[in-house]
Amino acid sequence: MAPTIQNLAQNEPMVPDVQSDSSQARQISDKKGSKWSSEEDVLIIELRQRGMAWGDISKELPGRSALSCRLHYQNYLERRSEWSEDRKTKLALLYERWKRRDI
Repeated sequence: MAPTIQNLAQNEPMVPDVQSDSSQARQISDKKGSKWSSEEDVLIIELRQRGMAWGDISKELPGRSALSCRLHYQNYLERRSEWSEDRKTKLALLYERWKRRDI
């Protein structure tokens, strides 16, 4: 059994998972396509701030793949910053330069 973040953080002994494969598979398939809970959102944000990889984050969220975690984070949870005037100007200059090129 692989250690979880909670076990490592709290130095708790790891207890083997006693769920049968079929009941665990049923829980995972029930999760697929379901809405994300606020608890899952908080956990994804916390784990991502710690620098965890998407594969490791998905292991903490049964029924969620690394891809679904990443997409949910990028599309709904990641803070989008305002662009500075300098950044907007640079983008406009690059756009003007590239739109004149014959591609």
